[in-house]
Amino acid sequence: MVASQRYKTNSQVWNAVGMWAWMLHRATGIGLVLYLILHATLISTSLISGAQSFNATLTMLMTNPVLHYMELLLVGAVIYHGLNGVRLLLFDIGIGFSKQKEIFWAAMVLGAIMWISVVVVKLS
Repeated sequence: MVASQRYKTNSQVWNAVGMWAWMLHRATGIGLVLYLILHATLISTSLISGAQSFNATLTMLMTNPVLHYMELLLVGAVIYHGLNGVRLLLFDIGIGFSKQKEIFWAAMVLGAIMWISVVVVKLS
């Protein structure tokens, strides 16, 4: 009986919007940190190598179509992480904690609008 109650409780936790928001927030945070480390390493290495190396690196980055699409994923991660961070700050000061699900979905809609506008501008 206890095991079935534990399973039910765990199932309820993982079906909660807050848990998925938490997981995605952590994943985007880790992804953004890894991006910043890679970005700083790549740029500083090419700067140390001289002006020609730096220009060649930037040309490669700006003309690679795969990186343009990855940039859209980066923007999506930044938007989600930022909006979810604002949502968490609201909860920390006591605003909207009882409306967690609604605030999450409002942030998702706002984030989708922001991301789609970036995609339209980037791809036009």
